[in-house]
Amino acid sequence: MLFLRSLFFTSYLILDTFFTCFFGLLLLPLPPKFAIKNAHFWSRRIIIAAKYILGLKLIIKGAEILPKNGGYIIACKHQSAFDTIIFHSFIPEPIMIFKKELAYIPLIRQQLLKTGCIPVDRKGGTNAMRNMFEEAKAKLNAGKSIVIFPEGTRTAPGTTTVYNPGVFLLYEKCNVPVFPAAINSGYFWPRNSFRKKKGTITLQILPPMPSGLKKQEFLNELKNNIENSMLKLQKN
Repeated sequence: MLFLRSLFFTSYLILDTFFTCFFGLLLLPLPPKFAIKNAHFWSRRIIIAAKYILGLKLIIKGAEILPKNGGYIIACKHQSAFDTIIFHSFIPEPIMIFKKELAYIPLIRQQLLKTGCIPVDRKGGTNAMRNMFEEAKAKLNAGKSIVIFPEGTRTAPGTTTVYNPGVFLLYEKCNVPVFPAAINSGYFWPRNSFRKKKGTITLQILPPMPSGLKKQEFLNELKNNIENSMLKLQKN
């Protein structure tokens, strides 16, 4: 049954994403708000499908502390593809920072760029970080919210890697709150596995980082906040 549920859900995910992107092509001449709404409904449908096909529920804790107006950053743990889907469901206009390779995929490229998402070349060094920063700064100044995965890649439950300094640059130069976030999606939607398990994924949004921290202080505290919260997100 686990295999069949995973097969059914994965088939649904692929088809829904394809038709969402295809419909998005028709929306390209229109203002970005229509593409953003399209992404919102896609996110909601995938979450509902996961609940009823897989028995995989989502609980979001701490969303009430996010600002109603003005730009902010969510720096989230990244364990699963599910993490890239869910933010569109409850944040009005999330700007995702994504790896440049995704921009090579037809249909998906147009949707990512139309909704304002920002590509970053993880191997591009200083120039790539500078380009990402300038785009993100403009979005934050316009009152948008940025979602970034500071480790830059998915990690398995119980593991971590280096927290990249890009999020500190935004914190330091843009003067907006940075909210750490933990998620236990890797227990149920493993990064390198076709099988997806039933249970409850919890996304925990934490209080914002204090202002005025130096680079290493910021990165250490961000990592400690997220990883300590991860320890509390037990497998359901």
